[in-house]
Amino acid sequence: MLAVLAVVTTMGFSVRAQSQAQVDLYALQTDSFPAMTAALDVFDASGVFVSGLTAENITVLEDDQPRPLDSLQELQPGVQFVLAINPGPIFAIRDSNAVSRYDKIAAPLRDWAAARPAESADDFPQGHRDDVSLVTTDGLVSLPSRCCAHMKSASDFLDVLAAYQPDSRAITPSLITLSRALDIAAEPTAQSGMKRAVLFITPLPEREAIPTLQSLTARAAQLKIRVYVWMVAPKDYFSTSGAIALQDLAAQTGGQAFPFSGAEALPDLETYLTPLRHTYALTYTSAIKTPGSHTLMIQVALQGQTASAAPLTFDLDVQPPNPILVSLPEQILRQSPDVKSNNLTAFAPTEEKIEIIVEFPDGHPRPLVRTTLYVDGIIADENTSEPFDKFTWNLNSYTSSGQHNLQVEAVDSLGLSKVSLGVPVTVTVVQPPRGLQVFLVRNSLWIAGGAVLLAGAALGLILFAGGRLRRAANTDRGLERKMRLDPLTQPISPRAEVLTAEKPGLQLPWARRRKNAPAYLVRLKSDGQPVTAPPIPLTGSEMTFGANPTQATHVLDDPSVSPLHARLKKERNGEFYLLDQNSIAGTWVNYEPVKNEPRRLKHGDILHLGQLSYRFMLRKPPEKSKPRIIQQK
Repeated sequence: MLAVLAVVTTMGFSVRAQSQAQVDLYALQTDSFPAMTAALDVFDASGVFVSGLTAENITVLEDDQPRPLDSLQELQPGVQFVLAINPGPIFAIRDSNAVSRYDKIAAPLRDWAAARPAESADDFPQGHRDDVSLVTTDGLVSLPSRCCAHMKSASDFLDVLAAYQPDSRAITPSLITLSRALDIAAEPTAQSGMKRAVLFITPLPEREAIPTLQSLTARAAQLKIRVYVWMVAPKDYFSTSGAIALQDLAAQTGGQAFPFSGAEALPDLETYLTPLRHTYALTYTSAIKTPGSHTLMIQVALQGQTASAAPLTFDLDVQPPNPILVSLPEQILRQSPDVKSNNLTAFAPTEEKIEIIVEFPDGHPRPLVRTTLYVDGIIADENTSEPFDKFTWNLNSYTSSGQHNLQVEAVDSLGLSKVSLGVPVTVTVVQPPRGLQVFLVRNSLWIAGGAVLLAGAALGLILFAGGRLRRAANTDRGLERKMRLDPLTQPISPRAEVLTAEKPGLQLPWARRRKNAPAYLVRLKSDGQPVTAPPIPLTGSEMTFGANPTQATHVLDDPSVSPLHARLKKERNGEFYLLDQNSIAGTWVNYEPVKNEPRRLKHGDILHLGQLSYRFMLRKPPEKSKPRIIQQK
């Protein structure tokens, strides 16, 4: 009666453990984020693996938000299976036919190994085979290890079982066998999705060993190792505390416990392992946009009911893409292709090619959906398709020199974006040259044509004047001849009258009288004395000084002078003001630097443009006020 009660109790425990469908989610891979992969096992209420599921049966919840399933594939990897034999004296008890209990246990194990496919991997489902190991308490002389053996094929397993003939009467059972089996089962699997299982064949543990067995039960449950137990004992002992502890081991780990007194038919190992050889590999696209801890849960619709896996918690670092400008020039020089052109829009270069690189600090490269180039905060170019790392900066609108701030923005498939730090780039526009020489070069054709016309007109005028002069000369010779013949009536020569009437100092009507400048810059030596060079007349309303003839109206040839060094303005009231143009060596008045504000010049001021010194002189110096004598009382 007690034996029957024990069997019923064991069966009832197994039914309660499998009273509802079970969904296990594990082996989450985030290396290819945002593409996420995981393994999924679905068992029905009887513990049978549910095959044939489709994407319509699966709901993915990431941080409690549904995500579409990209793919669902059913796989058949092998099982990482460990056979743990813990013999004892009870294994040596024989029946009426002199067959020991160990022989009865070894027979179905050998039958299972003999029924396995051949050693060729092609005979296994999808090319995967079971990974089988054997652990014993007493050790085997024929095995390389004193505790265990690892078999690569069914023939190896048969050879090991044939070689293992334990002296069960002399062996003391120990839970060390189960502990070593869990160590082997916990090792990394040869194939992703392989499940771990241990068949523990053992006598009932003593009461004092139950706490150790409970610790091993908790460890196996944590490692997700299914433990199947064959309890070898007399029928009257299957209701003891040791038997209940072994049943709990199987129930807590998802395995099964079978009582074996020597008369029962032992289960076929395939009933344990076949459901474990199946798994699902699912893939979905994550929508996580923030770093930290996240959860993943799977819901499975089975025959009108929904079974859920325990939420899987994982940590993920998510950072926006980081765009970086590379090979950016510090200065771009725009200038006319030749002297004749003064059209600023035709200056070269007209564009600048810019490249970037995009890094993912979180280590998860993702597709880009947009990259944008900003110049001074305004969109200069944008990419919405490949290539995302190249831009074209249009320079046609830049007609004056200046510094510009360049930034680039990258947006990934998750919508995360980041703008790079600004990089300054100076665009220098060389203004078209000015002056008489440039005017002559640009208008050479018109000038040449005008010169030809002018030369023709001059030639015609000379010919016409020559005829007049010849006629006048003939007339003069006739008058002279007549005067010599009649001295009394001799007339006065018209030319003499002209010469007589001519006054000294008479200027030609086309001669232009030179206009005097209101002020001058007199060049000084290092000792303050003027040099012999002519002074610089200050005649215009605005004059510029520098070393570049295309930027300055007055060119100063000295290394200390900047291309555009200083600017001199004349106001309507006749006053002169001097401004510095961000020169390197500086502009000085009376040995004081001219900074941001213009400096009013007075007669006799000393000016320094770099290392060159000048004295500012007015053509009409102001009258010096006479000293006043104040009588002291």
